[in-house]
Amino acid sequence: MPLKAKLILLSLLPLLLVTISISWISVYQAQTLREKEIEIIRSSLIDAKETALKDSVDLAFDAISHVYNDPALDEQFAKQQVKAIIEKLRYGTDGYFFVYNQDGTNLVHPIMPELQGQNLIGIQDKNGDFLIVSLLEQARQGGGFHQYLWQKPSTGDIVTKLSYAAWLDKWDWMIGTGLYIEDISEDVAVLNSAVNKNIETTFFSMVVILVVTVALIVVVTLAVNLHEHRIADRSLKELAHKTVMFQEDEKKHLARELHDGINQLLVSSKCHLELLANKLDDEVQKQHLTQSQNSLMMAINEVRHISHKLRPSALDDIGLEAALTTLLQDFRAHSGLKIEATFDTNRSKLRSEIATTLYRVAQESLTNIEKHSQATQVNVILQQLGQRLQLIIRDDGVGFDVGATLRRTGIGLRNMRERVEFIGGDFELESEPGFGTEITVLLELDELVYG
Repeated sequence: MPLKAKLILLSLLPLLLVTISISWISVYQAQTLREKEIEIIRSSLIDAKETALKDSVDLAFDAISHVYNDPALDEQFAKQQVKAIIEKLRYGTDGYFFVYNQDGTNLVHPIMPELQGQNLIGIQDKNGDFLIVSLLEQARQGGGFHQYLWQKPSTGDIVTKLSYAAWLDKWDWMIGTGLYIEDISEDVAVLNSAVNKNIETTFFSMVVILVVTVALIVVVTLAVNLHEHRIADRSLKELAHKTVMFQEDEKKHLARELHDGINQLLVSSKCHLELLANKLDDEVQKQHLTQSQNSLMMAINEVRHISHKLRPSALDDIGLEAALTTLLQDFRAHSGLKIEATFDTNRSKLRSEIATTLYRVAQESLTNIEKHSQATQVNVILQQLGQRLQLIIRDDGVGFDVGATLRRTGIGLRNMRERVEFIGGDFELESEPGFGTEITVLLELDELVYG
């Protein structure tokens, strides 16, 4: 072999080894990142489903509370009324509620009414899972989730179902609902395939570049590696952003469903009762009908209240200040505390995630004040300081040791800090026992205002 060829070979061999090593490391990092991203997304989707299920069961409990908690009603009549209410509750395409007693006898099943009255304590899915036993156990423990195989009403297929069950202590009933989660596996499979394809494309691109021009292999490899790292970093940031905002989107969707769906049904029912009241002559019957109308009106107001707490429409329609004003009015009404609010901004339109973050910080702060502070007065200040926007929530309560609280629990406080820091803001918490608490959020306006 000529010396020149040997020198070229000796020069290229280290480059080839470095290129192969860098290529392998890049592919390995991409695969590792893929697995982490897929697991995070899958966990986020499952968490969102669980949150939606628990919220649905809570709403079902709210829907029956006026009957369940009415001591004036005969128990058997109350049970019939509760079963009738739950049987009519629906959400989504396949969403319904089921009821079992403590022995495993089905009391309500709107989709499969033939199961009503049957004892299903021994029923198993295809995997041998005693699903009713598991759901009863979860419900008795204060409410919980369970996955099993069940027939999907809209397709008739046997798919994985995630259910949440809670317990009615007075009657020893289990009330639950579920969502079919086969779409999560499908979405994860599609994502996995797309990421694999991206990894393969990247790998073969490196091979082609190496074959075409060995002289530029180092430059090209470094460029590709840098590009991949930027993509990975951007993907992680986008994923973190989506994770933070996903729950807000779910709350917004659920609030819309409550307002446009359940609330409209309740209003329609009230209208029918009013029409019926005009046709009754019996005073006793009119009295009962009036009580039903009052209970239904309470349910309508409660649904509106829940919808507003989930996602106030003013936040999206007319901005942060209006939403904060409504929040403070509601807080003053049910807490009885003295509220002093000062808004001094140019009323520029903030991006949705910025307005949402500030609103949630204020909402969480007021909740903590009501629960823990024993305060008599609350000050809320939203003001513009040059190119900065400042939000201050201050109370004159008992205060607390910040360090000890964050170490012991402090989940809500940590969540507030993370949400503010994610959008590029500064979060400060000051509190001492006996001297109240002050929370401050400071944001740069340059990149936060539309236009």
